[in-house]
Amino acid sequence: MSNKFKTAIATFRAFPRRIRWSTYALSAYLLYAALFGLLVPYIAKQQIPEHLSKLIERPVMLADVTFNPFTLQLDIDQFSIQNIESSDYFVSFENASIQVNFWESIFNAAISIEYIALDKPYIDIERLNNTEQLVFNFSDILDAVNRNLASEEKPEPKIQEPTDRHKALFSVLIKQTTLVQGNVRFVDGVTATELAYPDINFTLGAFSTQSLLTDAEQKNNYHVQITDADSGKVELKGQVQLKPLEVVGDINVQQVQLPRLWGFIEKDIIAKLTSGNVNFSSNYHLAQTIGDIESNDTMSITSDNGLFSIHNLNFNAEDQSIVSLPDFSVNGIATNVEKQTVKIVSVTSHGLNMSTKIDDKGADLVTLFTPKFITEESKEKKEEPVEKETKPTADAPSWLVTLGGVEIKDYQLNVEEKVITKKANQWQISPINLTTSQIVSDLSKPIDFDFFTSVNGKGDISVKGQADAKQQAVLADIDIKSLKLEQFQPYLATAVNATLTKGEVSTQAKLNANAKGNVEVSGGVQVNHLSIRDNKLRKPFVKWRSLAVNQFDFDLQKNKLAVDTLSLSQPYARVVINEDRTTNIGDLIVTQPKAKKSKTIAKKKETKPFDLRVRKIAFNNGSAFFADNSLTPNFSSGIEQLKGNIGHVSSIPGTKATVDISGNIEKYAPVKVKGEINPLLKQPYLDLDIIFQSVELTTVNPYSGTYAGHYIDKGQLTLALNYKLENNQLKGENHVIIDQLQLGKASDSDLATSLPLELAIALLQDNDGVIDLGVEVTGDVNDPEFSLGAVIWSTISNIITKAVTAPFSFIAGLAGSDEELNVIAFDFGTNTLTSEEQEKLKTLGAALETRPKLKLTVDGAVNAPEDSKALALTQFNQLLADSAQVMITELPTNLTASTMPTSGKLSEALQQLYKQEFNEKANVVEDRIEDEEDKKGVELTDEELAKRWHIALYNLVLNKQEVSQAQLGQLAQKRAQAVKAYLVDTVKVDASRVFLLDSRFDIEQDTSSVLLSLEAK
Repeated sequence: MSNKFKTAIATFRAFPRRIRWSTYALSAYLLYAALFGLLVPYIAKQQIPEHLSKLIERPVMLADVTFNPFTLQLDIDQFSIQNIESSDYFVSFENASIQVNFWESIFNAAISIEYIALDKPYIDIERLNNTEQLVFNFSDILDAVNRNLASEEKPEPKIQEPTDRHKALFSVLIKQTTLVQGNVRFVDGVTATELAYPDINFTLGAFSTQSLLTDAEQKNNYHVQITDADSGKVELKGQVQLKPLEVVGDINVQQVQLPRLWGFIEKDIIAKLTSGNVNFSSNYHLAQTIGDIESNDTMSITSDNGLFSIHNLNFNAEDQSIVSLPDFSVNGIATNVEKQTVKIVSVTSHGLNMSTKIDDKGADLVTLFTPKFITEESKEKKEEPVEKETKPTADAPSWLVTLGGVEIKDYQLNVEEKVITKKANQWQISPINLTTSQIVSDLSKPIDFDFFTSVNGKGDISVKGQADAKQQAVLADIDIKSLKLEQFQPYLATAVNATLTKGEVSTQAKLNANAKGNVEVSGGVQVNHLSIRDNKLRKPFVKWRSLAVNQFDFDLQKNKLAVDTLSLSQPYARVVINEDRTTNIGDLIVTQPKAKKSKTIAKKKETKPFDLRVRKIAFNNGSAFFADNSLTPNFSSGIEQLKGNIGHVSSIPGTKATVDISGNIEKYAPVKVKGEINPLLKQPYLDLDIIFQSVELTTVNPYSGTYAGHYIDKGQLTLALNYKLENNQLKGENHVIIDQLQLGKASDSDLATSLPLELAIALLQDNDGVIDLGVEVTGDVNDPEFSLGAVIWSTISNIITKAVTAPFSFIAGLAGSDEELNVIAFDFGTNTLTSEEQEKLKTLGAALETRPKLKLTVDGAVNAPEDSKALALTQFNQLLADSAQVMITELPTNLTASTMPTSGKLSEALQQLYKQEFNEKANVVEDRIEDEEDKKGVELTDEELAKRWHIALYNLVLNKQEVSQAQLGQLAQKRAQAVKAYLVDTVKVDASRVFLLDSRFDIEQDTSSVLLSLEAK
């Protein structure tokens, strides 16, 4: 130590004590200022970047560190951590500063901080493009920190001593905390999505760790403002206390653009979100309750007055808007996490416009909005089915959500459908309006709803009622007004070759249905102004002015439908038989592709028979048109002024429906149908009287020309038909009256009957020109070949065939006889009528009197062998009488070969006849007989020889007699003349109606009679 220094110290010690202590204090103060104001900041500036860089293995930069030892203010300027693969900053800030109030801290026994400020902080977070694992641009920092800290010795864990959990926190007072112009950037390298928040500001006013929200002095108020790159804003305001933790405040999110957020899933979804922003605001309250131990702590989180809304949302596909939503709002949101309740005042929305295309693959919206990874997962599951064991889970307390109501207005659904038809069908369901009452998530309350929409602007549909989701039941009033049916034509065209040109349906019904299978529908239906056009004929097929069901009640569970009154006004139908004998009804059917047969066999369920009851079916001013173009010329006819009713139609066995229908054929021919029917039974019932009066037969000329071979010049038809069908057995009584039928010219139809219709008409037509037939028909409808028309025609055809093939049997029946009147028998060789044959002619005459259009042809006939014998005998007897010179009537009555006298005039006459016929004496025959007997050794007496001799002479002379063909012809002619004479003279048949044939030539030679035949005049 030098002398000067020693002298200085000695001099200093000599100073007064006051000066010395002042010098000590000043020196210490200067040392403090130099150490903390210069040395420590310098060391921190040098060492902090170096050590931090080693720890995180990233470049760390620090521009300056300053500390004011007098004001206790610390400033750190231009701090940054660089990204590893670029020169950009990962984290940086322009300035961070803090100032501690030393004296207030001493006086208040608390740490008192004047302010904490962070200026322009920045953080750049990036998710790296690695699809195998989640990697960020700071993952290497975490790895480096873990790696570098692992080598350090870990301190032994300290045993925590019991603490008073309700004790207040150490007092820290911060007068102001600010974060200014913060900037956060997040980049998702996988989806190439970037989120930027370039303006983040945070302010915390006077803050105390011991301040409570209940204090009179309001402290701990915070304010956070975040603005994104699209000017969207997030703002939080409120107040916080630290122990127990409690936060109150409100959040306000404005104009956050959804397309930027959509980028995270954009690659997985085909649809593209082009616009839309979300807004959210709410009050919130977090409150902690501290228990004696940490596990007893509870946290209460509530919110109220919340609002969530989406505006101007739009999705595109192929540069076309598919979903646009101007407004969607969830209003009055209140939550309570502790009670697990959410209350929403209302959900409102308007103006949704959605467009979709539906084909056999489904709706395109499903494809457009289904994430690709879900589609890929579903494919993998189909290829490799995995059976998962389901483990029972304990019932967790469920949240209760209460929604005050839903209000949807002016929604629009545009559908392009190609499922049923090849051509796309456009449907616009708009507007769609829906309002509901309160909806509770536990479904404890039924939901009142009111739904309205319109289909293509051509019909309104309104459904109003109540739905009980818990009971899976619905009770609703359905009101359909003027729904135009022609818009459904494309679907009708797939099954029917017809065009629905007009028509509208309206209904007012009540629906009551539930999941138990109870479906009850009641109300009324109207189908008005229906018109269906036949595409082939280009003419109306079916139409009516109105069809109305005033009241119907349908019950699915009871399998029952009850209809009060079905009214049909001005119905019309057209039925046409084509040239190839097909019908326009058959032409309407469109051939459908054959469906693939399903290998599965559905089990048949036993169901109740359907109970259908219709109290009354009424129609008026109906008409129909029928045409048969298979005929030449074509036939057409119409039924007009059709009216009537059918009452009490029912499928219940034992019930019968009454029928009372009337109309006119071609305006002037009345038609009536009256009786009872029930076609709905397994074995239908029928008891009908059908009357057609004075139908002009000239209208059916095409049929008569085609099938009868003649056209009709005149005539009227009256039919009285009665049909009874019971137990599938048909019985029918048909009364057919044809008045003044006149056939016209013949046709050249190949289908004409071969029956002689003129004769049939003459046989059937009475004196007044009336054909009156009673036709009884029977049949078994179980017979697969049964046809009512075929049965009736077969019966009538049989009557005509029987009449024309056995006309005399037919007219005999007219006279009440069953005799064969076409043959008048004669004794062999005679032309004299017996009394029996005279009676037959009288019967014939009586029958002819009732059939004035018949004429009779008379043709004599002979039995050649027998009549020849009879004529030869007559001729022999005449010769014998002439030879004996006696009258033929004087000959013995029973003169035969065995009764021939052997002596007297007749014996002499016989011998003389033999000599004339054989040119030899009769004794030659006697000698021969005697010689023959002698040779046999027989000796005859004179009497025996005479007997044998006369028998031989008789036979030889008789056999010698010849009867010529002319003689037989004369006999036949005389017989015919005798019959006509008797008919004309005695029976008084007009001679002009009886015609004789020349029977002398081409004689019928197998019957000894007169043959009669009938012809039409």
